[in-house]
Amino acid sequence: MKKDGTKKVRGIKEDTLIVTIDIGLEMNRGYCTTIDGRDTKPFGFDNTREGLDKLWGMIIVNKNKFRCDGVIVGYESTGPYAEPIGNYLAKKPVTVVQVNPMHTKRVKEINDNSPLKTDDKDPRILSGSKKGPQVYPWI
Repeated sequence: MKKDGTKKVRGIKEDTLIVTIDIGLEMNRGYCTTIDGRDTKPFGFDNTREGLDKLWGMIIVNKNKFRCDGVIVGYESTGPYAEPIGNYLAKKPVTVVQVNPMHTKRVKEINDNSPLKTDDKDPRILSGSKKGPQVYPWI
């Protein structure tokens, strides 16, 4: 198996849409934001071809809405559940970034010190979106 090198995202341009995904077995939660704080409500999509097409549609709609040139998609490493999304997005013009779960936990502690796990909260934590300083777990 050929290993694709992994590298950290060193900087995000202001015209980049940040999409984060909390991956589950059947249902995923997505969230779109920009560096300057414009964002969407978290949205759900299935781990099926139709669900992935819905994700791509949301990416395109928000990329146009926020007038972004690039897209970065970040998701927490969750084993085999992430394979369909990874394979789907590999064929799209986006940068895909895996987030270490330990980094997500630390950012959650920094942002609100709450151990509660909710489907809507997790994709926002992955994006670093919280009023105040932006902390991206994948930079």
